[in-house]
Amino acid sequence: MDRDSREDGIVLDLLERIDDSETVSQRRLANDLGIALGLTNSYIKRCIGKGLIKVSQAPARRYKYYLTPHGFAEKSRLTAQFFSDSFTAFRRWRQSYDRLFAELEARGVKTAGLCGRGELVEIAVLCGLNSSVEIVGIWNPSGRQSSVRGIPVIELGGPEDPDCWILAENDTVRVAYERLLDTVLAKRVAVPFSLRRQIETAPVEDET
Repeated sequence: MDRDSREDGIVLDLLERIDDSETVSQRRLANDLGIALGLTNSYIKRCIGKGLIKVSQAPARRYKYYLTPHGFAEKSRLTAQFFSDSFTAFRRWRQSYDRLFAELEARGVKTAGLCGRGELVEIAVLCGLNSSVEIVGIWNPSGRQSSVRGIPVIELGGPEDPDCWILAENDTVRVAYERLLDTVLAKRVAVPFSLRRQIETAPVEDET
């Protein structure tokens, strides 16, 4: 996600939370948004400056925040943009994994494991339903293991080790890829086209 997209996402979350509860505190907003209190204050001031939010003082040195008509319009615009961007990203990833499964079928691969977590694992599982390649397990390189859609957790190099491992990790793609290569031969690691350049360009210090 680029910087502009992340900032738009924070602004959208901020506007939604103020719309839901006018009396929410900055500390609560910071906790809900997952950002520092000082940064939350900066975003609130920016929104006030743009005419998206109005503020009034309440008892006990508290403040009430209100969305202006311009704020409601901006919230609607950002919401529409979010869904448009999400659909575009989903379509791009689905095409990439569909292509990868077709390549694996052509190579005669029968079983595959998924290395990753979150949305990419879900997309890979959906694409696998249209393929003869059976997804037999999932391994999460972050260590927090859980099954997805009934597909069990399996270990790298274990007795259930599949014919190949498919990379399905976006946030820490290089770390996940290198951990696969620590245990699995490179020829048994399958990487969708959309992740290949990320592996090449991802700075190591951002992946630890």
